[in-house]
Amino acid sequence: MSSGKKRLIAIDARFLGEAGPGRYVKNIIEQLEKSDTSNEYVIYLRPKGFEQYKPSSPNFRKVLADYKWYSWQEQTGFLFRILKDRPDIFYVPHFNIPVLYPGKLVTAIPDIIMHSFSTERGTTLPKFYFRFKKWVYKAVVYWAVKRSFKVIVPSQDVRADFIKAYPGISPDKFVVAYEGVDPVFFKDHPASPEIFNEFGITQPYFLYISSMYEHKNVPFLIDVFEEFARSNNYQLVLVGKKDKFSEHIAEIIKSKNLQDKILMPGMNRYVTDAEISELRKKSSAYVFPSLKEGFSLTPLEAQAVGLPSVISDIPCHREIYGDTVLYFDTADKNDFFKKLHLIVTDEAVRENLIRLGYENVKKYDWKNTAKITLGVFRNLLNNF
Repeated sequence: MSSGKKRLIAIDARFLGEAGPGRYVKNIIEQLEKSDTSNEYVIYLRPKGFEQYKPSSPNFRKVLADYKWYSWQEQTGFLFRILKDRPDIFYVPHFNIPVLYPGKLVTAIPDIIMHSFSTERGTTLPKFYFRFKKWVYKAVVYWAVKRSFKVIVPSQDVRADFIKAYPGISPDKFVVAYEGVDPVFFKDHPASPEIFNEFGITQPYFLYISSMYEHKNVPFLIDVFEEFARSNNYQLVLVGKKDKFSEHIAEIIKSKNLQDKILMPGMNRYVTDAEISELRKKSSAYVFPSLKEGFSLTPLEAQAVGLPSVISDIPCHREIYGDTVLYFDTADKNDFFKKLHLIVTDEAVRENLIRLGYENVKKYDWKNTAKITLGVFRNLLNNF
């Protein structure tokens, strides 16, 4: 790589403004703006992200690229848009690459949970077409892995999943870069206390924030909470977007006549980051029963505001959270019940988890994620 010559790095940021990969790419870009002045960047965005993103560094420019993700447009129109810019590196913080892109590629893939957990229940597609799309998904992930110079993953657990799923790919291709808490959750922008009346929160409550996909194990949570609520005046607040999965959960709640005990504010409207922060601050504990995660960020966000967590005993959680949370066996409802009771009755346990949680949050920072990512870029640029 010749000194003085700026290289062009293109970033697919079309998810910016959305949950999941959108929050990931937002934080990566913010940190790269602060740390890399030696390369030029072009940031591809859809209209929502284009309005939100304001470049803070002169070597970053934004481009409107309104091509829907997981679409044929992504494979055609978006491909030609990238080729027009001729970047030295194309960085995709997800798996949905234009498969015919011929240039240097770096991806950041959060997990391969869909390899082992179905989302068929939540689809509105005919079954044969859904299964065809699932096959396409696996093919695109494989091609993204094969074509990438490096695949950045958020945990050692995910790295192990990739190595197991793709034994023909060198393990050296997979680079671990832990995530962090979005700085927006450290800012004090209190939401109106009226949200508690609006959402129907009238008692102490447990909080869950995520999708309602099958691997999230929400029916298990509902079963245990139903038993807990028989002898405790508590509510459960489930925050997630409205889709077929959350509608199925709402049906379960209705069938158990628990609408006053288990609340789903996201079914009526979008719940803002400020409102989520307020819900975290007033909650008794964060609960997360997921069977599989890539990094599992929401318990870390809970720890950042001093909210103790009761979460599933899975490898990813053990890796990220160590002894800073209460774990429960996902095959044992009684164990989960006991941990819920412990977290609300033993003040010494609560105070210890809060203290340990604050310390744990310090270990994970988007600056480090971006540092590792930039190291991958520079390594690739130095090799051609």
